[in-house]
Amino acid sequence: MAYNVLYGLKLRRAIPGGVMGERGGQMLFLIFFFALAYLVVLLLTWGEPQSLLLLLLSLILLLGAVFVYLVLRLVDAIVASL
Repeated sequence: MAYNVLYGLKLRRAIPGGVMGERGGQMLFLIFFFALAYLVVLLLTWGEPQSLLLLLLSLILLLGAVFVYLVLRLVDAIVASL
């Protein structure tokens, strides 16, 4: 997720103003919020015994990070084609 935050910052600088710039800022805010949620989940589950629920939570968070990465790549391709 840290890579997604850095990629989002790089992409934010490349996005021109207007609607794309406004939506890019909103997207970056949500990426930061998602990364902060990762840290909160890590702190809340640290030291908890392993369980199926924690495994499922980890899988959901991992797939969420992959989704964010794919969206960032899509936006990067759109900006590059402009």
